Amino acid sequence: MRNYVDFHVHIDYYPNYREIFDYYDKQKIYALFVTNFPEVYKKSLETFPDSKYIKIALGYHPEMIGIKPFNKSLFNQYLGKVKYLGEVGLDYSKQHYRNRDEQVKIFRYICQRASIEKKVMSIHSRNAEKDVLEILLEANVIFAVFHWYTGSMKTLTEILDAGYYLSLNPSMLRSKKGKEIVKSMPLERILIETDGPYGSIGKQKIVPEDIPKVYSSFEQFLDVEDLSNVVYKNLKELLTKQINEQKKS
Repeated sequence: MRNYVDFHVHIDYYPNYREIFDYYDKQKIYALFVTNFPEVYKKSLETFPDSKYIKIALGYHPEMIGIKPFNKSLFNQYLGKVKYLGEVGLDYSKQHYRNRDEQVKIFRYICQRASIEKKVMSIHSRNAEKDVLEILLEANVIFAVFHWYTGSMKTLTEILDAGYYLSLNPSMLRSKKGKEIVKSMPLERILIETDGPYGSIGKQKIVPEDIPKVYSSFEQFLDVEDLSNVVYKNLKELLTKQINEQKKS
């Protein structure tokens, strides 16, 4: 499994999170372990060992606003230690729309910091894709990956024109709109994710052992061979661009 990438997974939300972490590490799967707020990032650093293959992202999920306030001080404390920010973004679904203004305020701040420090962002954008893109561009964010994108084709074109990426998960292949989005993606902008344990394959909650099946499903749908190598190359190129931009700073 050397070149498999899972670019968005909530390892801490699995009941057997230590086993899940160990599986990614032992199978040499490159995983972006996203966190929902800075306190979880801090706890994850204390809980899990360093890994060549698993990188923990510093995040603040927009759904968390009604649960836990954004700890800006703690976020800033760890910002210099990370390469990735995630999960971050906006959520304008019915349940969270009432917090829209606070979401925008926090996300705008995170994007400003990400732009200055050239971080790679894994972004939540449910029902808020246009505003997410507008804030990214306003802040001159260079490296953004839209996780489980469900927005319009028009906004997708604008996302691609801005040089951003999408991380695709198998749930997108279960709807007409999701399939249209996947079909529209240039191969060089694709990353693959499970969004485990929230993602599913068939009717089962997804686990890292399913990653070969995830890649196979996309290979069949896109009529592409060796998608794992394509995605691995895309990730390497993204990180090379990041390093080069940071050298300019």
